[in-house]
Amino acid sequence: MRLKRGNPRVSSFLKIMMICFALGIGLCGCADPTEAESFKTFEEGVVREQVQVKIPGMKGSRQLLYLSDLHLITENDQIAPEQQEEVHNRKGFFSHNGMTAEDAWPKWAEYLEHSKSDALLFGADMVDFASESNVACLKRGLEQLQTPWTYIRADHDLEPYFLKGVSKKECLAYHEEISPWEDVMTMEFEEFLIVGWNNSTEQLSEAGLEKMKELFSVGKPIILLTHVPIQSLVDDSLEKASRDAWNDRALLWGEGCDRQPNDVTREFLNMIYAEDTPVCQILCGHLHFSWDGHVTEKVKQHVFSAAYEGYVGVVTVSGK
Repeated sequence: MRLKRGNPRVSSFLKIMMICFALGIGLCGCADPTEAESFKTFEEGVVREQVQVKIPGMKGSRQLLYLSDLHLITENDQIAPEQQEEVHNRKGFFSHNGMTAEDAWPKWAEYLEHSKSDALLFGADMVDFASESNVACLKRGLEQLQTPWTYIRADHDLEPYFLKGVSKKECLAYHEEISPWEDVMTMEFEEFLIVGWNNSTEQLSEAGLEKMKELFSVGKPIILLTHVPIQSLVDDSLEKASRDAWNDRALLWGEGCDRQPNDVTREFLNMIYAEDTPVCQILCGHLHFSWDGHVTEKVKQHVFSAAYEGYVGVVTVSGK
């Protein structure tokens, strides 16, 4: 019996149907209703934490989104057997509206990309510990983003907490798959600089200090990105709030605080405190609660609450 060739239009139609089915997309172009409903539920739980930054003389405005303290966890075979239960409990703790950070992260990536912002700022502790699968999961979300972004790290991003037989060097290598390591991260706009203190749970390196000096001399206002907040010289309410929340620990950089600066870090802090500092705003996280105030009469600081609780920072930079 002679076989007839299929109708090419029908054949193409079938191929399209198969592709759409594989992607969970209907012929009307809509996403899978279940997935769409899940994203809607996620979006409704997002809390937008607003911050206004004024740059005198700036024309127009820029929108930056800030996200930190997601504490993403994927259970994997690098976790030490005796730590499995603890990790499982932490995965449940860092959940919001019944959704783990691992499940929320792809939705966060979609939400951030749809925001049409000028830049995305990831303020550290995006993963809870630096296992290969945690960092790989984070990387998959970052690869979805077309919006420019920067990502400073802190201890949870970099340390092999809860892992067995994994070195700090290996953890750093996992992060090299995301972006090359720099002590100071920068993003430059026409009107201002974003300067990130990478790994601010550790002292600033001498190379980092020299880079900071170079950037402070550029002549543009600076928005400083750090995970650990900076001690205020004019308001002790943040220090008190941290002690109340964290078992009498002031989880800040400063004298008498949990993070005591060495000579290099102290010199950098004095650059922030100086009368002629170019820093106009500090953006940070770490404490898992919100706070807004000043570190000096001139320099503002905002502490963002945690992404695992549904918080995202919306930073509007303008001349108004």
